[in-house]
Parts: sequence; structure tokens; C-alpha cells
Amino acid sequence: MEFAATVLNGTNDSWPPAGDQEFFCAACWCAERRRVLRIFLLIFFGSVGTLARYAIGGLVQHRAGSSFPAGTLAVNLLGCFLLGGVGEYALQHLSIPPDWRIGITVGFFGAFTTFSSFAYESSRMLEDGDWMKMVLYVSISVVGGLLLALTGIHLADRI
Repeated sequence: MEFAATVLNGTNDSWPPAGDQEFFCAACWCAERRRVLRIFLLIFFGSVGTLARYAIGGLVQHRAGSSFPAGTLAVNLLGCFLLGGVGEYALQHLSIPPDWRIGITVGFFGAFTTFSSFAYESSRMLEDGDWMKMVLYVSISVVGGLLLALTGIHLADRI
């Protein structure tokens, strides 16, 4: 209790110096507030992305009425288009605050689809002229993803 009283009264000689305590506390408070906002935005946009994927994917699959994964394909292609547009707009105009960009891209599109991130990153490499890097990334992503999915399927069948 004595330590808390000396800090509150400004009679403590420890770091931070008495004049900097208000600044230090305000800086900590602002950083904590940004972390809480970022987590809230991730939760909010992630929930919206999940619900959107469920609704759109289900609607398309129901209308297609086949065993082909039309709902997943539609969601992934739509996600690629939307993430490309949102990502490019945010990069060019910077009108979306960083915490909101993370909430939208990682939260919404991370829950809506991860394929959109793959396509966007590959497109950026292509536009930057990183052909070899893009080919390597696409090859490892597609072939590796398929092999790991098959491995998971076969392991699950054996359990």
C-alpha cells in the first residue's frame, strides 16, 4: 500500500520520473486500447466472414444442386475479387486505418476464405515482376496443399 501511495502522490523516485508518469501511463493506455480494438475488430469481422461464407456458400451449393463444390468455389473466387479490390484500395489510398485493414483482411477474409489471400499475394508478386518467386509460391501452395489434404484424409480414414 505504501508503494502505491507514493506512486499516486508522486513521491516515488523510481522509474519513470515523476514528470513522465502521466505520459508513460497515457502511452500504455493508448497501446492497450489499440490492442483491444484490434482484437475486437478481428472477432467482429471474423464472425461476419464466417456467417457470409456459410450463407453464400450454402445458397450457391443449394442452387447448383450437384456434388461439385460450387459454393466453396464461388466463395473463394468472390473472396479473391473482394480482397484484391479492398487490398489494392487500401494500399493506394491509405484511407482505411491499419487496425481496420487488419480486421477486414485477416478477420473477414481469413474467415471468409484463405484462398483469397493466396491469390492476392500471388498477384502482387506477378505485378512486382517476381515470376520465379510467384511460380515457387503457387507450386508449393497448390501441390503441397493437395498432398497435405490427401495425407490428412488418409490418416483420418485409418483412425
